[in-house]
Amino acid sequence: MIISHHFSAILPVKKSVFNWRQKDFLEVLKDSADTSGLTVVGELAYTFQPQGVSAVVLLSESHIALHFWPEESKITIDIHICDYQNDNLTKAKLLTQILTQEISSLKYLYSWKYTSIT
Repeated sequence: MIISHHFSAILPVKKSVFNWRQKDFLEVLKDSADTSGLTVVGELAYTFQPQGVSAVVLLSESHIALHFWPEESKITIDIHICDYQNDNLTKAKLLTQILTQEISSLKYLYSWKYTSIT
């Protein structure tokens, strides 16, 4: 049986995030995935005019996607992690913690919503 773990959140951003460029968003996603024990296999980002950034990191386990809404001081993040060959729920949970700390504040860790597909 394959299980897919889906975490999503809308997080307020740290002031420093307003200075990030699309490469910074990608680096945070890739470094966070790597630290969580997940395998990055691709990446793509786009900067909108006049503002906003979307970034996606493809994983061998699935993907992470985010969109920065500077006019709202918020970031939306979606994480999909599959259990194809391993139980990856612990890795996915660690990823939510790392991203929350990097982008926002750990006091917003409760903001993540979780669903699973079996």
